[in-house]
Amino acid sequence: MTNSSNIGAQGVSWTVFGSECLQCVFDLRWMIILAVVLIITDYWWGVRELAELRKKATTRAEKERHKFHFSQAGRRTLNKAVDYLTYLLVGCVAGLAITEPMGIATHTTTAAVGLGLGMLFELSSIVGHIAVVKGVDIKVNWKRLLVAIIKRKSEDIAEILDEGIEEIDDGHHCGQDVVEQENNESDEIDEKLQS
Repeated sequence: MTNSSNIGAQGVSWTVFGSECLQCVFDLRWMIILAVVLIITDYWWGVRELAELRKKATTRAEKERHKFHFSQAGRRTLNKAVDYLTYLLVGCVAGLAITEPMGIATHTTTAAVGLGLGMLFELSSIVGHIAVVKGVDIKVNWKRLLVAIIKRKSEDIAEILDEGIEEIDDGHHCGQDVVEQENNESDEIDEKLQS
């Protein structure tokens, strides 16, 4: 009797949550299609980059290093697909569990943020492949680009991010100034005690 009631309860929960999960995937279908398009684009340009590097290789070892391996390329491509689907679903679940009940954002918005991070990484990879194939040396500061995008929505948040990035670029990580000041003060105290 308990087995059949457990099966019934599981069936009801899968029906309720399963339909909700399918609805979320349906809501995010265009993001999933965009992820697939970017993954295929990255694969295409990655293969072209490899061919270009192999053509430019002068030694046998370099030619072997730039040889196309279908299993490696396929594995990396499938790993990216799983990673981006994970970003999307984690963003969606975080939206359903946290941001929607609090009235902050919808699950599609948080999923877009999660997938947006993955897309930024993928675009960086694609631009790098194209630059190698075309023989162009491109240095993109993704941190500054992110600040510029956020600045369009909120000047305050962009200013905070910009200051944080400047501190990191200058070698001053969060709290490092305080630690250096405390170390200097303790050195001064040690010197006074020794004299």
